[in-house]
Amino acid sequence: MTTHRLVPEWVEVVVPQSQKEAYKAQIGNDIVTTPDNIIGLGRLRNWCLDAFSDETLIMIDDDITRAYSLTHKHAHNLTRAEITEVLINTAVMAKDAGCHVFGFNQTDIRKYNGCEPFKLCTWFGGVIGVIGREYRFKDDKFKVDIDFCLKNLLHNRIVWCDNRYYFVQKRDNNVGGNSEFRTAEEFRRSVDSLKAKWGNCVKIREDKNSSQIEIRLNVGRRQLIKYE
Repeated sequence: MTTHRLVPEWVEVVVPQSQKEAYKAQIGNDIVTTPDNIIGLGRLRNWCLDAFSDETLIMIDDDITRAYSLTHKHAHNLTRAEITEVLINTAVMAKDAGCHVFGFNQTDIRKYNGCEPFKLCTWFGGVIGVIGREYRFKDDKFKVDIDFCLKNLLHNRIVWCDNRYYFVQKRDNNVGGNSEFRTAEEFRRSVDSLKAKWGNCVKIREDKNSSQIEIRLNVGRRQLIKYE
């Protein structure tokens, strides 16, 4: 676990009841426990939606190692105080825009486009904010954030992604939590289920050399301008 080093101590850490003591020995944040039968990312996210009464709930994966601002000449490493401000400000902007979900850039920091500081049609994970309780996450172990973003795009037409900030993760390398239930078969089942539900709205590219899967959305939102 690394995220607790980047966020304030008042941020609560959600862990299974059976792992509470192990986490308590590592961190100083308050710990909230889930029943051990809450297995999989979808069920965990929905449990959090029910357990916390705040209108806006920001869920941060436990494997965040650093955060960058991409608006400088070179990527700027954000401090803990700056990360807090970014999270709060993004939540405010997303709510003002009428969005029910928000997140951050997931593209390689070298590909940041200063002419596109925000995206309204994409998916994001790692750090995901939910405003209100209009929608639920899919009951699946993996890739539920993609489904949740697509659900918001289907009904609300936009999501809020702040491209100016990038949170670095050690994806799928942590121990504990959801990683204990990750298998190649379970992961493949989640990907196939996502494709079956959303069809051509989801584009999946597999790297045979690294076994990595890249998932992109194929959802058009831009108007074509015709010049006469």
